[in-house]
Amino acid sequence: METSLLWTLLEQPAILLALALLLEWILPLPSQVQPSALVPLLERLSQKVNRRGTPLTQQWIAGLLTPLTVLIPALLGQWALRNLSLSEALFDLLLLVWLLEWRPLKNESQALQHLLRANKISMARLQLARWTRRDTSRLSLMGLCKAASEMTVLRWLGQWFGVAFWFLLAGIEGALTFRLLQLMAQAFSPKLARNLQFGEFCCRLYSLMLLLPGWFATLLLGAFPGGGPALLAAFRQARGWYSSGSGALLAAIAAGLGISLGGPRFYLEQKIRYVRLGGSREPDLQALQQVHRRLTALSVLLLFLLVGFEGIAFYAQYLR
Repeated sequence: METSLLWTLLEQPAILLALALLLEWILPLPSQVQPSALVPLLERLSQKVNRRGTPLTQQWIAGLLTPLTVLIPALLGQWALRNLSLSEALFDLLLLVWLLEWRPLKNESQALQHLLRANKISMARLQLARWTRRDTSRLSLMGLCKAASEMTVLRWLGQWFGVAFWFLLAGIEGALTFRLLQLMAQAFSPKLARNLQFGEFCCRLYSLMLLLPGWFATLLLGAFPGGGPALLAAFRQARGWYSSGSGALLAAIAAGLGISLGGPRFYLEQKIRYVRLGGSREPDLQALQQVHRRLTALSVLLLFLLVGFEGIAFYAQYLR
């Protein structure tokens, strides 16, 4: 009876997701087998199909076909393995634990904070440049804290919250599709000169999939201190960001904490002016810690909502 009840619980998507979130937190995977380890492989793939000197039209066509050549075999392989597994729920759980990546992001953020506290600005610039694909050589301590805050929010949305959201909405196939698009958008980033045409389609598709989870996370922020100004800033400022979903979340977090995000930055040795988001206080190390704490609290809120709603539904259906 107890075993049957356990498997019944695992068949509930919200319970399965909650368990996956907990397992990802307490049982971190080695960096060599995390999904982010695929980024260098995808970069090598892009260099093979998007060679220098290729006409712009061919670059765009290659950028259209390459994501499909990654997604279709991955989804077919997932479908085949899932059907061959002894338990579909257990297969989904293990794959979901692999797709989620919040604890490694926390460790990266803490390592960067350690460099900034030690006043190792040059090392922090190099580390942040690798993560953000932008020119950080001119950034001051304030600029580094701002860039790190933005990176933490965007990576949390792409590596953790978006995966959980699309699992609930479209099952394990939706979660896998979203995460692979996030990895390809990172590897094929148009911030690099060679990917200006090649990476455009993938990044637009990823931005489209960010729309729903970004706004849902933004609405959840309304339950936190400063929720009113946060939601107001999101609705006013998100349209000025390159992706409405990520822009809404950045604006809401910045306004809720009273800090300023966005603004000018350098890509491909050119100064690009992004809309300013949030409040007026320039970020510092304390603001970076506040951003991380707010994301952690948002993660805990999601976990409680999952367990609470599914527990009520399960009780009403099976135990009344």
